[in-house]
This record gives sequence, structure tokens and C-alpha cells, in this order.
Amino acid sequence: MTIAAMLAAALLLAVQAAPAATPDPRRPTPTFDSVPPELPALTRPAVLIISKTNGYRHDSIAQAVPAIAALVEARGWSSFATENAAVFNPSQLAKFDVIVFASASGDIYTAPQRAAFQAWIAKGGGWVGVHSAGDGSHPDWVVQMRGNGKFIGHPGGADQFQPAELIVEGRGHPASQHLPQRWRWTDEYYSWDAPPAGDAHVIATLDESSLRLDRKFRMGEGHALIWWRCEGRARIFFSALGHKAEAWSDPAHLQMLSGAIGWAARKEGTGCG
Repeated sequence: MTIAAMLAAALLLAVQAAPAATPDPRRPTPTFDSVPPELPALTRPAVLIISKTNGYRHDSIAQAVPAIAALVEARGWSSFATENAAVFNPSQLAKFDVIVFASASGDIYTAPQRAAFQAWIAKGGGWVGVHSAGDGSHPDWVVQMRGNGKFIGHPGGADQFQPAELIVEGRGHPASQHLPQRWRWTDEYYSWDAPPAGDAHVIATLDESSLRLDRKFRMGEGHALIWWRCEGRARIFFSALGHKAEAWSDPAHLQMLSGAIGWAARKEGTGCG
């Protein structure tokens, strides 16, 4: 055996003996589902909770999903939580009044699933997006439905989580009527390259003077974090809050989301035909 062949064999053995890289649970390999889940018996209103992540996966999903389910149960409604995007089919979506994205991320849809979801929205369904439902991993049509600009990031390092002042502007909405005019909150604050669309109704903005914020993340007075809008007859609500596990036991935050779900289900508030 030549020296070159011996070196090649040794390299091959070293590669084969090397331990496999540990998968990062926060960066799962994207998957697409084909077999729909079995749904339990549902009474109306019914809420579908989606936490599938083909993008970044937040640890707090473990707290978010049961907390949202508890809010729905407290109303006497039905809920079903899943990470199986094959639930996006016409017959199963027809059983739900609201879909909540509990930090769902990434493009999670096959072409038929996308079409089913879009048709459900077009018929006037209600959508509530939470935290990473607002990040940059979603397809353009979801961003358009959400109603704001391109995600550009959030502070990192020691500045990632900071207490700041949220200015609550739309206090007449069911999601915000309990909130103070200035709401002290700690989170990972998202930024986008544009404020919400002109047809959006802003509920809360970030007071950028109340925290350390790099210039590239500054949006000025238009740094909205919570808003609602209409997509035809569909009621669309988004909140960028909820990164940390603690958010999912905070009474003010939970009451805000309960109001958002009630509004999206057309049981409270006004708007969208």
C-alpha cells in the first residue's frame, strides 16, 4: 500500500469513528406532514393551536401550548394542539373558528395545505400569531396576512432580554382593555424594516427610549409589537411577546391573549365584516 493510500484509509477510519454531531433542538430539520391527525370531538367555538417549527424552535413552546389551551378551556370552548401541519385540510379546518400560532415558525406547508389554509382565511377564519409567528422564517403570503415588514432581528447578548415600556394605544380592544397605558414588560423585542400596514390597528408600541437598542433595530414611534387587521373578513391578530417561559404564567399577558382569541372568534369586539 502506498503512503497516499495509507493516509486515505486512516482519514476514512477517523471520519467513521467521529461521533455524529448532536442535533440542535432549537434548529430542527424541516419536515412536511402528509397524514392528518385524528381530531377529538369538538364543540364550537373551537381553537386550533399550531406549534410546528420548520424554523427556530423556542423552549417556551412547552409552556405556551398548555397555557393557550387553558385559556380556551376557561371559556368553555374546545381546543386541539398539534405539530402536524397535515391538519391544514378543508374538512378538518372547517371544524375550527380560530388558529393560534404558538411560536410556530418556518414554511410548514405542502401546496395543498397552503391552499386549504388560505381558503379558510378567505372564508373569514380568525388567526392569532404569537412571538415567532412574526419572525423572518415564514413564507411571504403569511407575512402579508400578518401585515407588517421584513423581520430584521432582535437584540442579542446581554441586551437580548430587557425590561422596557410598552405604550398601549388601542385600549378599547378586548385584548388590551385591561392593560395600563404604559406596560412594563421584559422580552426579546423584534424589529422589522417597516411598521404594520396602513390598514392595521396598533395596540402597543415599544418605547425605544426605555431600553438599550442598537440603531439597526430602531423603528422610531412606529415600533409596533401588538396589532390587529382584517384580511377580507378574517380577523388577524399578532403579538410579538412571549419568548420567555415566564410570559406564559403572567396574568396580564394571558388575559391579553384570551381577549385576542375571543376577538378572533368573533365573540368579542368589532371589525372585519
